[in-house]
Parts: sequence; C-alpha cells; structure tokens
Amino acid sequence: REAVVRGAGGAMTTAELIEARRRATLFQKRREYVVAGGIAGVISRTAIAPVERVKILFQISKASPNPEHIGYWRIVPLIYKEEGFLAFWKGNTAAVIRVVPYMSITFLAYEEYKVMLRGMHLETNLVNLGAGSLAGITAVAATYPLDLVRARLAKQNAGLKSPKYSGMWDALINIPREQGRMTGDGHLRMGALYRGLFATMVGEAPYAGLKFCCYEAMKVGLADFWGVRETELGPVARASCGALSGLMAVNFVYPFDVVRRRMQTHEGERGLYRTPFHAIAQIVREEGVRRGLYRGLTLNYIKTVPNVAIYMSLYDVVKNRLLPPIVEHT
Repeated sequence: REAVVRGAGGAMTTAELIEARRRATLFQKRREYVVAGGIAGVISRTAIAPVERVKILFQISKASPNPEHIGYWRIVPLIYKEEGFLAFWKGNTAAVIRVVPYMSITFLAYEEYKVMLRGMHLETNLVNLGAGSLAGITAVAATYPLDLVRARLAKQNAGLKSPKYSGMWDALINIPREQGRMTGDGHLRMGALYRGLFATMVGEAPYAGLKFCCYEAMKVGLADFWGVRETELGPVARASCGALSGLMAVNFVYPFDVVRRRMQTHEGERGLYRTPFHAIAQIVREEGVRRGLYRGLTLNYIKTVPNVAIYMSLYDVVKNRLLPPIVEHT
C-alpha cells in the first residue's frame, strides 16, 4: 500500500505524512509554550520589580533586636531619596534578560514533563506536581548566573560614586575574577556564579511543584463548579487561581528564599553557610524564626500574589487565545 501512495517522483508515504504532520504540530506547540512563557515573564517581572528590590535588601539585612532598626517601610523612602524613582527597577534588566529564557524553559519543560509523566499512568495531581518540580529545577539550572547577578545588582548602592558593577555583563565577567583573586591563584572561578544554586533548587522544586499543582487543580475545580470547560475560564478567574496557588506555595518554601539571597549576595572567599540546612539552623539560632527565616514574608506576599497571578494567567491566555490555534490533521 505504501508503495502505491509513494508513486512516481518519490512522494511521501501515508506513514511519513502522518509523522511529518505530527512533528509540525509538536513544533508549533513548543513554539507557543516558549513565546507565551516569555511574554508572561517579562510583563509580570517588570510589574513587581520595585517590590522585589526592596525585598532583597530587606532579606539580606540581619534582624536587629531593635524592631525600629530597619524595616522595608524605611528602605522604600531611603532608596527614593538617595537613588531616585528609577532605582526601584535596578537590576531589572538582568531580571528581564533572565526571565525570558527562565519562563520559556519553565513552561516548555512543564508541558514536556507532563507528557512524560502521563505515560507512567500517574494520578493527575501527581503529574502536575512532578512536572512542575522538574520544570522549576530545569529552568533554575539553565539561568542561575543571571539570577545571582540580579541579586548583586539589586544590593549595590547606585548612590556610590563608583558602584562595584556597572551592569549585568560587567558583573558576569568580574564576579569569577574577584573570586579568583580572593583564592590567590588569579584564575577565573566560574563556580562563583553558581553560589547558592543548591539552596535555590531545594526551594524551587517544591515551590514550582505546588504552584503548578494547585493552579491546575483550582482551575478544574472552578470550571466544574461553574459548569464550564477549563478552557472557557476568563482571565480574572485564572489570575485568581494563580494568586492563590502562589500564596500557598510560598508559605512552604520561603525560608529557602531567604537563604538563597544571602548566599547569592555574600562576597567573601568562603561560603556564608555550609549547606542550606546549616543556614536555616544558624539563622534560627542567631535571629529567630519569624525575624530570621521569614524575614520579608509580608513583602513576598505583595510580590508573589500579583506576580504568579499575572504570569500563570497570561501564559494561558497567550497560549490559548492570542497565538494561532493548532489544527490537528488526521
């Protein structure tokens, strides 16, 4: 039969035609995931950049016995007075450059891991939890140096006559050089760009897993409650599901975010902590749970709720409505 279909001139067989169409459809889907994730990431990151910078500065400052010593309500006017209004977006260029591949990889990996885990016949919530965790780890590993540079740029004071790093590329080049000078051999230490990576992965895996799992479960539950299909949910409903899923996930993993920022912004020859768990124990011992491990949690709520709401819902909207629909061929 295939020989008849091929005929003269070497036309494609039926099986080859089906496979070609399948590959074209798969490529179009992957392109949608990448584009939708990138757009969602840029908009959400820029929107919450001021809160993120204040949160980083607050996280890396150690708790003081005097509650009036420092607080984010003092950091905000200080930044504005010494550096100006645009200083609230300091480090956002690095953040945006990072967030495009980060979000694109996250959503693409999430969709790919879901297909893989569904093939293992797992329960739906477990599929979403596992795919989200694996996607988070994959995206972090691929873009981590830019995350570290963003934290360093957010930390440094533009009010200084000679800021340590003039920008993202300067930081990427000079951080490994500085670490080499500290160790005395003068060699580039690329590992300096990955300081705090393990702590980030330990926190990102459950955070991303819970976020995706809760978001998908809430969408399905809301659609069932209203008697509509999940694809018929509006942007407001999706944003609400995203906000609640981000809020639930961040409560569970926030201490690792504090540890991550402190390890990223530490510039000494030796690491600030031996492991993430050693960091947690030391912070609790020296600063307490609420004032140490959960330092800046209120700010993180202000950042996370709109951030997750924007990028999760916007990803769905872009993927389902703005990009051309995929036509399946049979």
